Amino acid sequence: MIQEAYILAGGKSSRMGEDKGLKKIGHKPMIESVIQQLKKNFSVVKINTQNIDYKIFELQLIPDIIQDKGPLGGIYTALNDSGGDIFVASCDIPLISSESIQYILKQHKKGKVTVASYKGNIHPLFGIYTQEIVPKLKKKIENNKLKMRSFIEEVEADIVEMSINFPTDFLANINTPEEIRSVEKLIKYEY
Repeated sequence: MIQEAYILAGGKSSRMGEDKGLKKIGHKPMIESVIQQLKKNFSVVKINTQNIDYKIFELQLIPDIIQDKGPLGGIYTALNDSGGDIFVASCDIPLISSESIQYILKQHKKGKVTVASYKGNIHPLFGIYTQEIVPKLKKKIENNKLKMRSFIEEVEADIVEMSINFPTDFLANINTPEEIRSVEKLIKYEY
């Protein structure tokens, strides 16, 4: 059983102009919605980031082992930190739900990478990564071959189509101020 979840929050956020995980939607930082949903499903939640501003969430911050290697570097760091299989989510998908996490966990087969898809679009930063892939990850990073899509194909990941059970595109990632404004209408915050 997977006990640990890691939130990848190490991106450059170039389109947002500032660290997007900390960008507010409504009255809360975007990452806070992700943290809330993960905490409902995992006993341990950590944030993969170099940014100490994330300390406000009182979760352990895990900086990349090898800098500037994108999501593959974050997953590699998380797997090395954990020593077990892990759930990975990016900081910029505030519409995820506890139910969507449980659904992908139920579809997971031991030893396989399992990632979500929504209407045919693969979302590699919402899924399960296993210790079996650490050597392949290391080799990709060493060779600077950092494309997530090709890595997912290479490890023959199980792709779980989510749109059948979840009619709203809960995996929409937020990259611009305009996207924040459009998603604010969809998020229900608890105060």
